[in-house]
Amino acid sequence: MTMSLDQFREALKRADLRGPLGLQLSDVDAELVAHDPASSQSWYAYWLSLQPAAAQPTPPPPAAASVSPEPAAGVPAAASGFDATPPPFSPAPQRAQTPTTPYPGAPTAQYPGAPTSSYPGEPAQDAHPTASYAPTAVPAGGDPGSPLRGTAQYAGMPAMDGAGAKKRNVGLWVTLSILGALLLIIAIVVVTAFTTARHWTKVDVPEQPETFHSEEYETGRYDVSMDTVNPCYVNQDWTDCTNLLQASYDANCAGVELTETATAICADYSNAISQMRAQDSEGAYVATLGTYGNLTRTPEIDTRQVSNDDYRPAETHEAVCYLGFLGECE
Repeated sequence: MTMSLDQFREALKRADLRGPLGLQLSDVDAELVAHDPASSQSWYAYWLSLQPAAAQPTPPPPAAASVSPEPAAGVPAAASGFDATPPPFSPAPQRAQTPTTPYPGAPTAQYPGAPTSSYPGEPAQDAHPTASYAPTAVPAGGDPGSPLRGTAQYAGMPAMDGAGAKKRNVGLWVTLSILGALLLIIAIVVVTAFTTARHWTKVDVPEQPETFHSEEYETGRYDVSMDTVNPCYVNQDWTDCTNLLQASYDANCAGVELTETATAICADYSNAISQMRAQDSEGAYVATLGTYGNLTRTPEIDTRQVSNDDYRPAETHEAVCYLGFLGECE
């Protein structure tokens, strides 16, 4: 039976087709080999070596991007440009040597006519294929116990160890510590500023005092003065003269508030009128004029200070000074 490499890979995926191939692979290992180009090519070459010579086609060249299997222990490293994929096998005498199996389920039994490597200067080794898996992470749903489980390491990526992660963690903690210390200092300064803040009243516009001006005004009282012109005349009826004096008194002294001087003048004038009425008799007349004259009344005038209504209170606001220099400080 002859099949191509692609047909070989498809056969590995199916248990009913994998049995006739004579390969002792579990379902999980067969699936991994089928999906790994280097491993499937190596196992394909191994399967071809089990077939009769007439039925063996020329194996396809190895994939350029595949990961070559590790050489067996004791084999020198290949020279620059040498493909580490097992070369075309050449018949060699059977040797009783147990091949190295890198994962469970790989064939270990010797087989007649197994090819061995025959490179110049290189010790012969068992040509039993080894599954060289490209290191990948365990796929979703994969078997946690699979031998392929491990740290994923891709080409060109340096191996990650705990030192780098620890160094990053230390740097992160230092940064967080510095930030925490700064926040703590800021909080202390803010609390201190508010607890020690000084409140005071700041004058924005000074007070404008009230000003006054002088003015004259009537007090409501009256002054009374008496001139030297007597209202009576000689040979006038006594009663008529008395009535003239009474009329002058009533017009100027009665019914109003008088000043002290006016009160004295009006009182004397009233006494004179009373004396004349006591001396009145039938046919009496004025023989001589006395010293009483006509009365005159005028309002009392005084001077007072009147406000100009120009007082303006000071304009202020409550100011706050923090730490002696922040805010509004004197």
